[in-house]
Amino acid sequence: MLSKFLNTKTLIILLVILGGIYLITKLTEKEDRTFRSEMVTIDSADVTKMMILPKLGSDGQAVTITKTGNEWKLESKGKTYKADPSSIKNILAELMRMKSERVAAVEESKWSEYEVSDSTGTRIQVYNNKKMISDLYVGKFDYSQPKGPQSQYQQNRGKMSTYVRPAEDKAVYVVDGFIKMSIQPNVDAYRDKTLFASNKDDLTKITFNYSSYDNFVLSKENGQWFLDGVPTDSTKTFGYLNKLARVTSSSFIDDVEARSNTPHFQVKIEGNNILPVELKAFPADTTNKYIITSSRVPDTKYSGVKAGLFERIFVDRNEFFADKEE
Repeated sequence: MLSKFLNTKTLIILLVILGGIYLITKLTEKEDRTFRSEMVTIDSADVTKMMILPKLGSDGQAVTITKTGNEWKLESKGKTYKADPSSIKNILAELMRMKSERVAAVEESKWSEYEVSDSTGTRIQVYNNKKMISDLYVGKFDYSQPKGPQSQYQQNRGKMSTYVRPAEDKAVYVVDGFIKMSIQPNVDAYRDKTLFASNKDDLTKITFNYSSYDNFVLSKENGQWFLDGVPTDSTKTFGYLNKLARVTSSSFIDDVEARSNTPHFQVKIEGNNILPVELKAFPADTTNKYIITSSRVPDTKYSGVKAGLFERIFVDRNEFFADKEE
């Protein structure tokens, strides 16, 4: 009788254990189905178009980025712009490295909290020709302080994470990094900001045409720089050339009109292994003083005041000579 009771008890225990194993297995399978380690599975070479859409009701701008040949073009609010190649590479790099670390939520009710709904998130759609190959909502950014005491030699800057949701998925995922830095609904973030860029050693001739004010030519002969045939101060000349070798600005002023169609200041840059580039300054309003243009980026206008752009380019001839002693 006792043996029969023990057998029955043992059987019950086995059934409970088996039932627990089954339940755990099902829960694990459900979790595996929910978890998605790869947010985007694409080859960057296959990407021909990307669309970045702002959250509904916001002041953000929808941006279309299209590849034509080896160049990227931007379109926003009916206008087209030349794209900054490095900005586009950053977007593609972020998409390629986007790996989920954990699931933050699986309910639609949590979308607004993590800013991954139509009305709260930034949406990016990626195409290979007409085929959409990725559709994501980029949401809330989160930063957590480093745990434990940090010594003066440690460089732990804490943990940066972003909440992301694939459009066809209800689950919200946590991925590493500040994704919104590279993916944002603002066309200016992706526009070409380089007015001129070259190795300063390749520069050979710079022509300054300042309307009726002054005209002079800076030229290099046998490794020495001359201004209208007069040797210049090497230190001061190299200081200017270092600034001119890379001229950038993000101060776009598309809606500002010039007060004259004739530039008051012009600088033409020539050299080895580079196409000649002309930088011009047109008189503008009191806020910007001058509209700066570059033949490298046609139809783009930059503010002459912000970041001292005008002063960097259009210098006086005295800039190239040592200060006279009084």
